[in-house]
Amino acid sequence: MSAATYLISDLHLGPGRNPATGSWDALEDFTADAALSAFLDQISVAAGTSPIELIIAGDFIDYPQILPELALTSPRNARGTTEAESIERTRVVLGQLPERNSGHPLVFARLRQFMADGHSITILVGNHDIDLLWPGVWALIYAAIYPPGAAGTLRREAYSYTVGNAERGRVYIEHGHERDPENCFGERMSQPFGDDGTGMMRLKRCYGTLFVDKIYNQLEGERWFIDNVKPISKIIGLGLKNDLFYTGGALALIIKFFFTAGLPPKQLSTVLDDAETWPQGQRTPNALLGAVKDDDLRAYVEQRLTDPQVRAEFGAEIARFDEQDWREMRAGAPRQPSVETIADDKPRSVLLAAEEEDYYRAGAREVLALDPGITTVIMGHTHAAIDGLTSPIYLAGSRTGYYFNSGTWTPHLRARPGRGYSWAEIADPNNYTSSFTYLELVPNDAGEYRVELHNWAAEQPG
Repeated sequence: MSAATYLISDLHLGPGRNPATGSWDALEDFTADAALSAFLDQISVAAGTSPIELIIAGDFIDYPQILPELALTSPRNARGTTEAESIERTRVVLGQLPERNSGHPLVFARLRQFMADGHSITILVGNHDIDLLWPGVWALIYAAIYPPGAAGTLRREAYSYTVGNAERGRVYIEHGHERDPENCFGERMSQPFGDDGTGMMRLKRCYGTLFVDKIYNQLEGERWFIDNVKPISKIIGLGLKNDLFYTGGALALIIKFFFTAGLPPKQLSTVLDDAETWPQGQRTPNALLGAVKDDDLRAYVEQRLTDPQVRAEFGAEIARFDEQDWREMRAGAPRQPSVETIADDKPRSVLLAAEEEDYYRAGAREVLALDPGITTVIMGHTHAAIDGLTSPIYLAGSRTGYYFNSGTWTPHLRARPGRGYSWAEIADPNNYTSSFTYLELVPNDAGEYRVELHNWAAEQPG
């Protein structure tokens, strides 16, 4: 029989604790080091002498929130950190720079022991840890986790991973960010690096990472709950409606978001191939504001730009837009959403035949249709756990498939179907919980897998 497999995702290991105070860093989202170690203890004991595989399906590490000042060194919005900068961030999360932050050495030590016990680990790359694709970064992670001579394997997958080799019953896994217009890098993560215009190679930076680098990190230091609101569009909408303070540079990026929010994920769209670019003579603050459709948004930005400093920051950020930015803005401007629309809870969707599905479930349907041997698709990214057995995907030829989401190990708002949260309620710690959801991939004698969603926190006695 094939090995049992366990899957977790979206841990978002960050800088750890502040060495001066001993308290968690303001940008840290993962505080479950002990819980994760106990979880690994439990599945190891349950396995007995049988080797098992642990899959971490993306966003294992939250690089943008480690040494955030490094993100501001890039001369281009479309490029992030250098390999050397990503290596420095990696040393922090590994606990090798305790004078900066504690990192999470307990987690890496426990993963190393997991492998020493004969098990395997597979790490998929997500939008928050694309840094893992740097050779120097992966060398550090590999050295921290893999004990020489271990029987199991430690592998890194840039985009997707399939469990099983049977004719049917295989499980396809990807993080899911490439289905998300805000966090899509394109090319299925096959070309993660690019020249920043000065001859320096840097990571590609999607809009979501840029938003974290230039907006989230500043705001989260003031409002701890900001990073717990998903997706980015919702925090933009709620922030504007509740008069959240945005810098001039942030306002320019928000305007760009409104102009491009109607575009589908880049890898699914051909609209930009031959699209006209934004006219050179209209690349000014006043021209951009004149193209904003939402009256409330335009009025808000106009009022903020009466401050000379804010206007200067706004203009400086516009000057950083490259031709790809302008082309995307020109293509998407006719389909701008309203502030009210992006502040709601409804995920963006596509219409497939007569059925409307969000981008992730639609992507799962696509994967299932292309390979009849795959019966289950797993993604993470959204932080919302989904039990695929409760809502099957019906396919041609009487086939049935399943889409699961593995959830997150970071605190998140409690599910409240039918009613969203107000701004004040989002700021209330009592409305948050940590579920520690995971998926168990259970094989049968034929090598086919059945997937089960579990809540580790709920499974503990007491």
